[in-house]
Amino acid sequence: MVPVGSSTEFCAPPFCQNAAVLSPVRSLYAVGRQAPAAVLLAMVASTLMFSATPFLLGPVSDEFGVGRGLAGGISVVQVGVFAIVNLLVPRFLSPSQNLYRLALGSMVASGLLSAWTGSFWLLLVFRAFAGAGAGVLTWLAWADAMRHERSMAAVSAIGPITALVGAPLFAFVAQSGVDAIYSVLALVAMPGLFTKLQLVGVTRPSRARSRSRSNRVLLLALAISTFSGASLFVFESVAATDVLGMSPTATSFAFSLNAAAGLVGARFSRRHVVPGRWMASIGLGAFLTIWGGSPLWFYVGMIWWGFAFWMSIPGVLLMLAERSLARDERAGDAQALMAFGRAGGPIMGGAFVDAGSFQGLAVAASIGLVASGAIVMGVQEGRDRLPVTDVRVVNP
Repeated sequence: MVPVGSSTEFCAPPFCQNAAVLSPVRSLYAVGRQAPAAVLLAMVASTLMFSATPFLLGPVSDEFGVGRGLAGGISVVQVGVFAIVNLLVPRFLSPSQNLYRLALGSMVASGLLSAWTGSFWLLLVFRAFAGAGAGVLTWLAWADAMRHERSMAAVSAIGPITALVGAPLFAFVAQSGVDAIYSVLALVAMPGLFTKLQLVGVTRPSRARSRSRSNRVLLLALAISTFSGASLFVFESVAATDVLGMSPTATSFAFSLNAAAGLVGARFSRRHVVPGRWMASIGLGAFLTIWGGSPLWFYVGMIWWGFAFWMSIPGVLLMLAERSLARDERAGDAQALMAFGRAGGPIMGGAFVDAGSFQGLAVAASIGLVASGAIVMGVQEGRDRLPVTDVRVVNP
């Protein structure tokens, strides 16, 4: 879930015809005209923050003396505040240099304070501020992406690219403890403070919203999908080590494969016109990670999860843009609803984990993922029968 979103170049017809996506470094430079450099750096920091969560639960549990399920509260707080920010900020503020730097400064300060504190409850407070900063930065990037389809390509690819690097990085850093992880998160957010925000086509915030009922249903589907996925995904690292007996290195390799498959999925997502099918198929990957009963099937499940997720999400976001008054109208709403799902998911997942029922959690998560995909397919079928003019009406 990652949440939640991010940016760099990937090349899939009709966006472009080069192979920059094959190299993370080349992709970061290739984003050029599609995504501002300032947003690119900020989104790397935001994505790494969420990528670190699965590797933090064990160290946080050990260092602060709390259960693994309670440690998942870090994800709940970060993503919950992230969601609220994405829901409210686009309605009242416009993108600006000051807002951008305030968000980055919040992430840097939160990282340093999180590394310093010895209280679990203070840690949750600091992570709330980090979630707020990440929420603003993610909104900036996705608002730009939904205005321009080529920018959608760039923004979609940064998530898996960053996660591909982040998984082995945090698996290694986690061996030095919680302080080291949060210090790294503060460090990677700093470069963005020295760049200038430049966004084109920025509009003033408006409370006008289309009355598209199908868009509301799509937002619900995104929330269900991320709720179900996050309930299991944030505990996959724990499951791999505690249930399957995998080493931290082997576990991090699985997360890297998940990210690499996501990058491939992002590259080819525009070639498929039924994103709901791919969203539903994520349930199969989630199920295999636990019920496969071996590291091999854990790898297979994580690979399919990453691929199917990024085959579906860009398509659903474009479906939202098609029935909006402005293409970026639902950017904040989509990120907020997905984030609410990611915030609530670990609460359910933590209850299953503390009860020692990873198998039950995998079943529940898979059912939710399949249901969300079915909802998207139903919306798409209904739209084929309903003219666009019937749903694009401005609210008074």
